[in-house]
Amino acid sequence: MVTAAPAAAPKVKFVSPAAEGVEVVKPRFLTPELQAKLAQEQEEAARRAAEQAEADRIAAEKAAAEQEAARIAAEKEAARIAAEQEAARIKAEQEAAEAARIAAEKEAARVAAEEERARLAAELEKKEAASAPQPEPSVDAQIQDALAKVAEAQKALAEAQAAALAQAAGVAPAAVQTPEPSVPEPAPAGGAPKLKVFKTAAAPAAAEKSPAAAPESAVPKLKVLKSPVGAAPASSVAPAAVPQPVAAAGASPAAGAPPAGDGIQPPAGTESARDMAASVDKSKSLLRGVIYGVCALVVIAAGVGIYAWSTSSKKEKVEGENARLNALVVEGGKLGRSRLFDSKNLSRVPDVKVVPDAEDAALLLANVRGVKGNRENWPGAAHLVSIMAQMDDNIARQVVEDMKKNVGRYSKEKYSMMVTLLAKSSSPAMRDMLKDLYASISESKNKKIQDKQAVVLKYMRFAMKLDDLDDVMKILQKKDASPDLISSAFRTARYLIDEAPPAKRKALSSKLLQYQKDMPEENVKMLYKLLARTGDPKVLDMMEKSYKEDPKKALAIITAWGDWNTDDAVPYLFKAWKDESLHERVRSQAHDSILRVLSVDRDRDDNATLKLFDPLIADAKTSERRQFLVSAFKRLSNRPYVIRLLGRIKQTAEDQRNAVEPKFQVAEEALFKAEDKFKANPGDAAAKADYEAKEKIYNELSSQKTGEDKVIAAVDKALEKVRKTPVPTRKAASAEDRDDDDSSVIKTI
Repeated sequence: MVTAAPAAAPKVKFVSPAAEGVEVVKPRFLTPELQAKLAQEQEEAARRAAEQAEADRIAAEKAAAEQEAARIAAEKEAARIAAEQEAARIKAEQEAAEAARIAAEKEAARVAAEEERARLAAELEKKEAASAPQPEPSVDAQIQDALAKVAEAQKALAEAQAAALAQAAGVAPAAVQTPEPSVPEPAPAGGAPKLKVFKTAAAPAAAEKSPAAAPESAVPKLKVLKSPVGAAPASSVAPAAVPQPVAAAGASPAAGAPPAGDGIQPPAGTESARDMAASVDKSKSLLRGVIYGVCALVVIAAGVGIYAWSTSSKKEKVEGENARLNALVVEGGKLGRSRLFDSKNLSRVPDVKVVPDAEDAALLLANVRGVKGNRENWPGAAHLVSIMAQMDDNIARQVVEDMKKNVGRYSKEKYSMMVTLLAKSSSPAMRDMLKDLYASISESKNKKIQDKQAVVLKYMRFAMKLDDLDDVMKILQKKDASPDLISSAFRTARYLIDEAPPAKRKALSSKLLQYQKDMPEENVKMLYKLLARTGDPKVLDMMEKSYKEDPKKALAIITAWGDWNTDDAVPYLFKAWKDESLHERVRSQAHDSILRVLSVDRDRDDNATLKLFDPLIADAKTSERRQFLVSAFKRLSNRPYVIRLLGRIKQTAEDQRNAVEPKFQVAEEALFKAEDKFKANPGDAAAKADYEAKEKIYNELSSQKTGEDKVIAAVDKALEKVRKTPVPTRKAASAEDRDDDDSSVIKTI
């Protein structure tokens, strides 16, 4: 059958995303290939359209998000600005309120001060008014009467002076007229005192030049003394009534002068002999006051001079002491920088000459206490005075007495350094001095002083005996002792137990258990460690029973077993290690305690030791645990059992490595194949999962292989170190205490 040829159809075009909405024209007759191609084109167009729509949606969402972010940022900025403005406003209001408050306080203070000043002024006026003398009418009348008499006497004196002047000039005495009522009758000889004429300084010279008649220029002029109105009579009359009398040298007898012994009679109302005597007494009292004032000035001047001399002498003394102290501190600093702690080694610092001197020691101790000199230089002062004390027991006693007397002025650091350096002395007397120093502060309940007591006890233990253990254990029973004192007491007790003979050491356990009663819980842990130092096997059963009854004690007891001075505690530790009823932390501590016992370098039987510690090596299933064992064994010395134990660990590591090696090679090949397959089909999820699984197995086996290699290398290094370490000749227990002989203060100078 012949079919007609298909009509000419438009050519199918394959364009991007559905030709931007243009529908694809399908041909009238489609072959399967064309149908498949058309379907693929439609799918591609639909996919691209979807991608474009998704891209547009994402762009729109992104733009919206940006707009939202911009809006939020703008809101935040506006909120921030508003908050800042509000904060500024509040701050301004607060500042204004504060300024107003301050101004109000100042105004109130000013008003209060003015009121107080007014009150004080009023009180002062009242007091002055109360203390002012009240006028008395009788006294006023007497004063007025005395003033009237003084005025009359002055008037008479003026008339007498005028008469004398006229007589000296050759004028007849009759020319002097006086009122009749005012001139009394001439007094007979020996009557009332006659008024004398005062002379001036120029009168004697004029008299010498002209004995017969004096010129007018040489006539003496007498002053008329007037008393101010209202003055007291004694102070007004007395000075005018006690002038020195002068002979009338300027008058000639031929000129009609009055005969010798006669003069101008004083008028009525002149002062009496009693008033003149009172005036003389007042002059004497004034003279006496002047003398007393001069004496007082002399005494004050002498006191000021003595004070100035004392101050100058004291200043010179202080300057001399400071200069001497500075020189001594420099020498002490040289000793400290040279790390010289013993007076026997002074030859190492040849430029420093140490001469023990009590005065120098006193200066240095004052500097250590911070009383004299620069307080920052106290290490040099402490160093030098301690070296002096090592050289001279008298200086040592001086230092110890100062530390006893001024214990509160020494800080913990200063006290520790002083005691540490003093303990370096080889003098037998120094131990007794330290005991005396310890006894002076042993009963104090002050925590700071107890810290200083701990420092002294630290160095006393080397001179103590086993009988002193009771006193040390009593410190551990105290509930208010400082941590430093408790630690020092524990170390001292441990030292005494370690130094005891083996026969007496085990017997100490019963004595130690007596102090468990009333002992603080924290200190009981220290008691367990001291029991471990005794090595008494009977205590092991008691301690095991104790922690089984009270699991809270298990951790402290098992930790103390790690300090056991024999291997007797190892079986008990293994039982605790395997006891699943105990807490995981306690079991881990049991394992660590086994290693601690093993790491103590002591003589052991090789076969018994291997048998004892074989379970420990067998239990080390991982390379990390085996490497941990190596780190414990390498601390030991060159003993046969140490070499054999390290050999066992190395053999175990090699066996594990040999077992892992084939697995590692297989895993490596499988990983290469999975990697190739995954690279060929990156989109194949199964290939990717297989590759990741093979990679994980490969990494685990590689880590095991590398770990065993590290163990083998560590064993080789440990064997090399152990073979070079000789067997020690002294007990390791006492070495622990001897190593901390130097305090941290000395190590950090």
